[in-house]
Amino acid sequence: MRIAMIPFGLLSGFMDGKEIRITELGEDGFRFRLAEECPEPEQFLICFYDMKKAGYRRVEIRRFGMSAAEEQCQQDQQPSEKETGKYFYREYFVRAEQKDYVQEVRRLAGEYNRYIRLKLDGDDAELAKSLTGYPAELDEMHCRSLEEQKKRWFLRESEKTSGNPQDTMGTEELRLLDNAEFALELNCTSLYEEYLRQPLLDFLASYWQKNYLTHSYFAGRIPDRFYIGNQFCHNLFPTEEQLFSIMDKMYSEGSEITLEFSYIREFMLSSVGKLLEKVDNWCCIHGVNVEIVVNDWAMMEMLCGKTFRLRPVLGTLLNKRKKDPRMKYKSGDTSLFQQNSLNAGFYRDFLAEEFHIHRYEWESCGYPQELPPGKNSLHLPFYQTNTSQYCPLYALCTTGDRGTQQLAEHCPKFCEKYALLYPEHLHMTGRYNSLFGVDKTFPEIPEMWKNIKGTKPDRIVVNI
Repeated sequence: MRIAMIPFGLLSGFMDGKEIRITELGEDGFRFRLAEECPEPEQFLICFYDMKKAGYRRVEIRRFGMSAAEEQCQQDQQPSEKETGKYFYREYFVRAEQKDYVQEVRRLAGEYNRYIRLKLDGDDAELAKSLTGYPAELDEMHCRSLEEQKKRWFLRESEKTSGNPQDTMGTEELRLLDNAEFALELNCTSLYEEYLRQPLLDFLASYWQKNYLTHSYFAGRIPDRFYIGNQFCHNLFPTEEQLFSIMDKMYSEGSEITLEFSYIREFMLSSVGKLLEKVDNWCCIHGVNVEIVVNDWAMMEMLCGKTFRLRPVLGTLLNKRKKDPRMKYKSGDTSLFQQNSLNAGFYRDFLAEEFHIHRYEWESCGYPQELPPGKNSLHLPFYQTNTSQYCPLYALCTTGDRGTQQLAEHCPKFCEKYALLYPEHLHMTGRYNSLFGVDKTFPEIPEMWKNIKGTKPDRIVVNI
């Protein structure tokens, strides 16, 4: 008996170093598909995934027999095209009777069969428990509100510290932290209003108290810079009147300014373009520069010619990486997660030459990251895992079904009152149109700095 179309992640093959797609697997051999006629190969390398060891077992096949299967014609081609030899693909069968090959086929078939049964009989939590040891029983433990979750996440950590970073950090970590620029993010309507309503010191005292972080190292510092806006939801950017009122207040207080923009939908192009013109004019009048966090390539084009006063920064949505609070349960080697496209020098050169981007926004997301040379901003403790332009929270509040999503053109700001709650042990929450995890390794804890390889961030952004 043969198994058809095993997922590529479980079974992959190479013919003389060239990757092939295995469409059928059996103990007597395997079938694979090519777009072109196959030459006479010298060897095959078949990679079987081992679920227990979270790695691949490789079998090299040098003695084999190969025959061509029936050639398949592309469905939308005419019979005349088949006669002229224009085929969509060709299939070949390789007969292999090596003992190690047969053993791996049997092992993979058994594991794949078990996976299918678990998938059909249980839910995702039970499947993860069986395969990785995920604590499915803890999924029943929820907090009653986001407020209670924050208290569990942050109050516990603040009680462990005395407010003096020397107690928990070495000299090197402390020096790096003291030298890093400190920024605070204003990312929702309530924070915009509160900031405008209160003197700076009163606002900061209220901010740290509400988030149970009065003993945090950062609670004793005045922010060097403020971030205004939201990288993930376009409806949470302040109104034009709010924006310039906030910028005027920050200018009078001597704070540096960074504006955060999300994705740019088609209907937003004109209004965002006009707003950038006004921000550029404000910068000229006040003689200052403003950073613009960019999360859409259209914004890159809109900033062309304006980068003397408006300094573009690569945002989180464009600085892609795998992030999930369940990563800690993943088996196998996670070292490949440490780098992404920004670790390639030619890509950084491209961003600098084409768009004048020299700073990159990162998130502390629970596993070691290797930051590249250059200017790096690290956001914490929240890190984004998923974002939808069609808000699931809006759908849940209006229809009772988070799957019935549509664009919230006139957003009533449900996210000011509500959030989606998840099992407490996952340390995650649903806020506005996104899901966020929480990295609890705060900067006053040395482990947080150990998780950063390469260049240390020169700016810390708190985003509660």
